[in-house]
Amino acid sequence: MILIAAVVLAQVAPVDYVDAMKKVATKFTGKEGVVIHLGDSITYANQYGGWARGGKGKTPQEEAVLKWMHCNDNNDTDGWYLARVDRPGNRSDTAVSGIRSYEYLEGGKAGIPPLAEVVKKYNPQIAVILLGTNDVNGGRTPVQYKADMTRLVDIVVGNGTIPIVSTVPPVRGKEDAVKAFNITLGDLAKEKKIPVIDYYGEILKRRPTDWQGSLISEDGVHPTGDHGGASAGSEPTEENLKNSGYLLRGVLSVRKILEVKTKVLDGMKKK
Repeated sequence: MILIAAVVLAQVAPVDYVDAMKKVATKFTGKEGVVIHLGDSITYANQYGGWARGGKGKTPQEEAVLKWMHCNDNNDTDGWYLARVDRPGNRSDTAVSGIRSYEYLEGGKAGIPPLAEVVKKYNPQIAVILLGTNDVNGGRTPVQYKADMTRLVDIVVGNGTIPIVSTVPPVRGKEDAVKAFNITLGDLAKEKKIPVIDYYGEILKRRPTDWQGSLISEDGVHPTGDHGGASAGSEPTEENLKNSGYLLRGVLSVRKILEVKTKVLDGMKKK
């Protein structure tokens, strides 16, 4: 019973975001299909986009949405490129190792511009956002984190960009803090009616007690790439999704982007 309760607590409730995000999308003025990824080292890591760029086992629909989002164009329209390209200071164009949520808002860390400037420069149709691990490790509170993420979401939405927020993955020794952060993020998603990738919940669903050393590396923070016969570009079988944390994150991101495009953007075109 304890194990079941833990898994249930890990899940963030689904959000009915379609109508709210259609309103956001009507304000969009940029190039269709630009999807950026905002975050820290978990986003900056080359392995995060491994499945999107060249992974195995994609459906025709997944292949089509990756083409739509300019995957492998390796320019400013390709968010997977922007997330992984190396810039001085251990960062890319949209992700910075060690960055906290308020630092992303303010800009400056490793030379990253403020969030508002990043959004203005790339003018994305969708932004996938995973921040919070460094806030947890820095001892910040869920209240502070929610306030920062609220400001961040408001800036993204104000640009006519659909935000997709991701829950924070488990951190060794900080399990209670991570849960509290994810509860507040779920509350924010419900209040703002924005889509969520429950990365934390998907990890605990597959590895409720042994996530460290399987989906999360032995450092207790970063997802695994190659592990248990799986890699970040492996076919997304359930066995592989239980062993490579970056494969799991990459697949979840592509599938959520496909869901948002289908339910929100394609739905608007039909009218």
